[in-house]
Parts: sequence; C-alpha cells; structure tokens
Amino acid sequence: MVAYSLTQTRTLLCWVNRNLASEDKMFRFYTPFWIANLVLFLATILVYSFATRGARGRGVVGDEWEYILWISLGTFGMNLVYAAFQWYGIFPIATTLVGLLALRDTVTKRFPPLLAAEAQHAALLRTRRQVADGVEATIRPANRRG
Repeated sequence: MVAYSLTQTRTLLCWVNRNLASEDKMFRFYTPFWIANLVLFLATILVYSFATRGARGRGVVGDEWEYILWISLGTFGMNLVYAAFQWYGIFPIATTLVGLLALRDTVTKRFPPLLAAEAQHAALLRTRRQVADGVEATIRPANRRG
C-alpha cells in the first residue's frame, strides 16, 4: 500500500476535479447532440415510411427517397455510435458535415435532372398515345339501345 502525503492527496484531488469538470462540460454539450441525432434518426424512418407509402420502387422519386433514407441513417446512426462510445471531437463533426453535404447534393444536384427527364418522358408518351388514338378517341360512341 502506498502512503500519500497531504499535498500529494490534494494535488491528486485537484487533478481529478479538473478532469471531471471538463467531462461535465463536454457531457452538457454532447447530450443535446445525441438526442437530436436520435430524433432525426427516428424521424427519417417515419418520414420515409409515409412518403413512400404506395409508391415504393416507382421511378426516380422512389430512388431519391432511398438515397435520402440511407444517407440519413448512416449519418445519424454513426453519430449515435459515437455518443455510445463517447467519442467526442472531430469524428461526430466530420460525419455530420459529410452526411449533410451528401444530402444536399442528392436533393439539389443528383435527382433534379432525373426528375425532369422522367417528366419529359411521361409527356412524350402521353403525346404519342394521343396521336396514336387519333381524333376518334375524343368522340364518344352513341348510346344506342336496341
């Protein structure tokens, strides 16, 4: 057993108190961060399930929702893992920034041209169908009773 002097004990207690105080400050900052990530994680799943109800796997909009879902789950899920293992600092900040930039690029750069092309293709098919049906498609047949 090691015997400590009174000054050594005071020094050790001061060092422990300083470290606990700094951890307490980090905990107060990090608690709202992981709670917000948990709320966003669950909200992403909820919004995806309602937004794609009845439209799963249908066209570009379905693909866009899939991208948004997986990017969001990856970003917010990794931040929850960081919170569980108490990894503070650059990891959560970098993950959040990369995830938000990927979401922004998905919504603003990747899918708008695809959505416009899909709308243009639908309009072309509608026009072709009208031309192929001809004028007769707009005339109602006479309701004759025999």
